[in-house]
Amino acid sequence: MKKREVKKPQRILSYIDFGKHSTYLVDYAYQLSRLIDAELYLLHTVTDFKRAAGFYVPHINTDKIEEEIIQAAKDKLYSICKQIVGDKIDSGHRIVHRGNPIDVINEVIFEKQIELLLLSHEVSSGTFSGFRTDFAEKFMKNPSIPFLVIPIKAA
Repeated sequence: MKKREVKKPQRILSYIDFGKHSTYLVDYAYQLSRLIDAELYLLHTVTDFKRAAGFYVPHINTDKIEEEIIQAAKDKLYSICKQIVGDKIDSGHRIVHRGNPIDVINEVIFEKQIELLLLSHEVSSGTFSGFRTDFAEKFMKNPSIPFLVIPIKAA
């Protein structure tokens, strides 16, 4: 395929960070996936705290805590989807993994053969705007597939 040829993506991944704009991003991703008749996956990552927790608090069963955190994130992702599109995004398309978001995004891209990534980007101009963590900017440094950045106005 020539670089100038555009191929309709069959599988879309949208990274959801549970920010205030998450419902907007799910709605946008869902509408886009219906518009181009593509399969939609939603992804959220939870922090891998086992390494630090084991060192600082060795008496706590981190496996149980991690399971509870992952289940809570799955429940939250389901709740957002239910609010926006009902049950139209099944559990197999709502993914929650632990780890670094960029690493996990790239793993899911490879595993699910994703062809387009949707990311949000908070647009702000305040004093502290340069100090926020922005996954869109991190992914843009070394993209593995085409991506679409959805601008979100900071509240």
